[in-house]
Amino acid sequence: MELKPGTVLNNRYRLIRLLGEGGMGSIHLAYDISLESEVALKCNQNPAPESTNQFLREARLLASLRHPHLPRVIDYFISDQSQFLVMDYIAGDDLEKLLKTEGAQPLEKVLKWAEQIGSALNYLHSQQPPVIHRDVKPANLKLTPDGDLMLVDFGIAKASDGSQATATGALGYTPGFAPPEQYGGARTTPHSDQYAFAATLYNLLTNQRPSDSVQRVLGKAVLTPMNLLNPATPAHVQQAIETAMAVRPEDRYPSVHDFVRALTDPSYQPTLIRPAAATPGVSPKAKKRSTACILSLAGLAALVMVIAVLGIGSFVLWRQGVLFASPTLTPPQIARQAPSLTPDVLATAAAESKATIGIEAATITPSPTADASPTPTPRALGGGKPVAFVSDRADGETLQIWNMKIYLDHGGKIFADDFDQLTFNEGNKQQPVWSPDGSRLLYSAPGDTADAGLDIWLLDVSTPGSQPVNLTQLKGDDTDPTWSPDGMLIAFTNSGRFVAGVSAVYFMNPVGSNLRRISTDFIEYSPFWTPDNQTLLHVIFARDNRYLYQRQKAHDYATPQPYDPTSLFGRLGQVADPAISPDGSTIAYTRVEGEESQICSVDYRSRGARINVLTPNHNRESQPAWSPDSQYIVFASQRDGAMDIYVMTAAGQLQTNLTQSAARDMHPHWQP
Repeated sequence: MELKPGTVLNNRYRLIRLLGEGGMGSIHLAYDISLESEVALKCNQNPAPESTNQFLREARLLASLRHPHLPRVIDYFISDQSQFLVMDYIAGDDLEKLLKTEGAQPLEKVLKWAEQIGSALNYLHSQQPPVIHRDVKPANLKLTPDGDLMLVDFGIAKASDGSQATATGALGYTPGFAPPEQYGGARTTPHSDQYAFAATLYNLLTNQRPSDSVQRVLGKAVLTPMNLLNPATPAHVQQAIETAMAVRPEDRYPSVHDFVRALTDPSYQPTLIRPAAATPGVSPKAKKRSTACILSLAGLAALVMVIAVLGIGSFVLWRQGVLFASPTLTPPQIARQAPSLTPDVLATAAAESKATIGIEAATITPSPTADASPTPTPRALGGGKPVAFVSDRADGETLQIWNMKIYLDHGGKIFADDFDQLTFNEGNKQQPVWSPDGSRLLYSAPGDTADAGLDIWLLDVSTPGSQPVNLTQLKGDDTDPTWSPDGMLIAFTNSGRFVAGVSAVYFMNPVGSNLRRISTDFIEYSPFWTPDNQTLLHVIFARDNRYLYQRQKAHDYATPQPYDPTSLFGRLGQVADPAISPDGSTIAYTRVEGEESQICSVDYRSRGARINVLTPNHNRESQPAWSPDSQYIVFASQRDGAMDIYVMTAAGQLQTNLTQSAARDMHPHWQP
């Protein structure tokens, strides 16, 4: 069914606009012609015949709910094989948008919200049968004008009778917030909402999305401790959230009520749910058919999830409880005898898994020294993209361009590896920047002749053996190269073509032609574009001050306007090295005060109203550059004596020296 604005559904609801959509369907703002009010209309397009009765049954239950932090389900109907829920429309921003504009939220505010949402979830879970929301996340928490929260979007909620797996058509999940048992359609319970609820609070307090639960199960990711991302997090709050985010449901709190109480009361220590010691009797025939593998203390849900996600029959050993087992071992015996599992047992279990579960299994040939607890593979930050930087580590003299990648190990430690030298010719290089497609590098280096100044060079990294090409041969020094987001223009600074030492911003195309001077009346440098390609920002030096200014593409970049128009000098301080996050939300820059400098960030839309000092305890920082996911910032620092490359989160946490060498390492730039 095509749902366009103006369409009238069920002879009552006229669609106004799309509010959001995903794998489960879409949600629309609509006008209730009968009641003359706006409503939220959720469409779940599920043509499966068996889904109709289930939808009607669960819709009736949702329509009976009344809670101050839940919207009412006021109507439901089926039209053209699509299922519709009609709910109160809650105006206002959701917490996902709030995080993007304000960053991590204060603890006091988050705990207030936790009590409100915890109350709503407890109410849902107390229904008979319990109602599982199944999509708790910041985007589904609406902030009312009174500062209260509403838990919205019942699009994939289900009534749980304890006997069935996931409701038909309700296989949605959000990575980072969904627990392992929700992947692949395994049965979800109130403990599943508890996990997502805790992950939401983690996100609100750190402004970082938690590691995906499946990756945690498989040992490919770890949950970064909250105190590393937000040192102000109280120990009992961190413990409560991390307990509620345990990958095994039985390691979480007995209820959301217990979780919220643990958040607010440091002395509260409820007994966690544990499986019964006895194993239910199993017939010989059933036992023979289920010898593939047993989940020690975890239940079958996580195994079904791994099978569904990976589509293979070979599984990793999970040091937290998922083990291949001999067919004669009960779960308690597995827990006691796990260290004695042999390669033969593992191979037998894998083969029987293929036969019993009916999945095409990969052939497993275990090593004679197979380790039952393999070290998880470090997680690459920034999507695994390299960071280009300049260093004289090759010969101790010449600054060449290098690459490195940044990783997070299973202990939560950040480190750099995979160092690779990209340039080898004479002359010091500086300021490498990637093209939008990540295939080429611009940088500033001496020109072709001995008396030439600095020129802008282009290196095609995608073609092995390529030689750098000089794009500019202007009088004076050419520095600060940057690409337009569409890759059609290069902006740079020239100092001295017209007046010695006077900087001006220029444009050229990617092959160095069609040179055009942008600056006319001011000393301008350090240009960069916003991700939407509509605004060019740069620094203007006037009256011994460094201001951030901007020019609009719509006006052909003709007239510079102050970024912060509130005062003569603006609120950013003395600006150097500005760079905008790929999502366009935040500008990072170096704030210079005499001989000292710090990395700061400013919410782009606030025009200077919200400034964060990211390196408050250090004063020799510069050259910030963003990761492609806008989650991390790399920068140069001399805090340890030598010039090194550091990384930190966008909120200034986890500041880590990546290069740790006596060499000069500087000018980092993360590949898009």
